[in-house]
Amino acid sequence: KLWNTYHHPNHVPLALERCLADLGFDYVDEFLIHFPISMEFVPFEKKYPPEWTNLDGEMVFVKNDINETWKAMEKLADAGKTHFIGISNFNCQHLRQVLSIARIRPTSLQIECHPHLSQEKLIRFARESGIRVSAFSPLGGTSYISIDMATENDLFFQNS
Repeated sequence: KLWNTYHHPNHVPLALERCLADLGFDYVDEFLIHFPISMEFVPFEKKYPPEWTNLDGEMVFVKNDINETWKAMEKLADAGKTHFIGISNFNCQHLRQVLSIARIRPTSLQIECHPHLSQEKLIRFARESGIRVSAFSPLGGTSYISIDMATENDLFFQNS
């Protein structure tokens, strides 16, 4: 997946090349934009993977046109570095924004989905748009606890 710190169009191919080198592959079947938010660039040689913070330990959001990121993703598909391109953690508005300019439509949308977060409208919109949906964290997002975006009470298996 394309991490938030690599959304600038110049960083997109570099990020995929790093992934390919890490995996020892020439291409991947699918490459996703991980989140629709862009964060300060963190050089590979300084901190990899960058996680949620810059080199100073701060979470710094930056302005970026996600449409330009998408166009850079399309170039990766054109070059045969990935067979398909998709998105993750996008809502309906983010999805509409990408679809409005996409030359190559997203093949998939990966989202958190569980009984406490069913996302029925988003799933319906994606399917109506010809985009397949895959779900993660079917019992709740434990990874959000460490970054103070969730508590134990938000987990399905703690509250069933």
